[in-house]
Amino acid sequence: MKILILLFSASLFLSTFISTSHQEQESPELKEAIELTNSLVKLFNEGKYDEALPLAKRALQIREKLLPRTDQRVSNALVNLAEVYLAKKDYNSAKQNFERALPLQEERFGPTSEKLGPTLDRLAVLYHYLGNTSKAEDMYQRALAVREKAFGPENVKVAEPLFSLARFYRYRKDFDLAFASYKRVVNIYGKFSGVTSAEFDRASTGLMCLAYESGNNAYLKEAEMMQSLPGTPLLPSLEPYEVLNGRAVKLEKPDYPPIPIYYGVGGKVIVLVEIDEKGKVISASDMCQGSPYLVESCIRAALKSRFTPTIVSGVPSKAMGVIQYRFVHQGTRFR
Repeated sequence: MKILILLFSASLFLSTFISTSHQEQESPELKEAIELTNSLVKLFNEGKYDEALPLAKRALQIREKLLPRTDQRVSNALVNLAEVYLAKKDYNSAKQNFERALPLQEERFGPTSEKLGPTLDRLAVLYHYLGNTSKAEDMYQRALAVREKAFGPENVKVAEPLFSLARFYRYRKDFDLAFASYKRVVNIYGKFSGVTSAEFDRASTGLMCLAYESGNNAYLKEAEMMQSLPGTPLLPSLEPYEVLNGRAVKLEKPDYPPIPIYYGVGGKVIVLVEIDEKGKVISASDMCQGSPYLVESCIRAALKSRFTPTIVSGVPSKAMGVIQYRFVHQGTRFR
């Protein structure tokens, strides 16, 4: 699921730091836990997750045995173990250890501390992936709230959890809530990162995907209108790519894979394509993070499709556009 990949592509946030004064007073077992943690970080960074797992378990066992439950090193060890499980794609075990770490962090730092942010981020996506959307929404909202409290509602550090919440609402088809969040993200990144930044491009693409998936271009029009408000940075046009379906000379139909038929997967897939001067598709990519079960067949179909040429100043030209594929779970029906 691409939502997991997007969040967890960042490097592991393992903590190995122990102050010198602590180290001088450590028992041999606690010193062993430090060595185990250093070793597991190295193994993790080398992609040796199976070898890192027993070290993470042993370090946690030592710290839980010898330290007060609210000692930061205990929650660090829980997070370390959760991250290793996450890398191994054992999402239930990862969730369970993040769940154990969170109340310890809340006791130590307070329930509204921004230091809870990384754990809340992880739990939000895990709950979402595992199908508990109610808990996922709560974690997404808390992850945003602790950053807003610490940095202010328009700080750039708020943009990433806000983007995650917008994406969650979009996947859940709560389009109005998604739009409100995307609009804030676009404004924050436009102001702090610049309209040519990768962050702004990602946020504005999310907003365009929302318009495609909802079928409501009013969202884009309202986003453009907000530029006239005082204090809003001048943003480039959010005009979406042309939908090419109506210009198809040949619109290849994608296969509907057997696994989604069983699970009832449906919805829209938006494929961004480049067409050459003759209307042939020369590149295709998943624009809006569609269902991984469906995207591959849509891209294959897009590459076999053909469109009327794009004419600019009387001359056939290359152009970008999107193909919309809508899947309906009625046997193997696509439209």
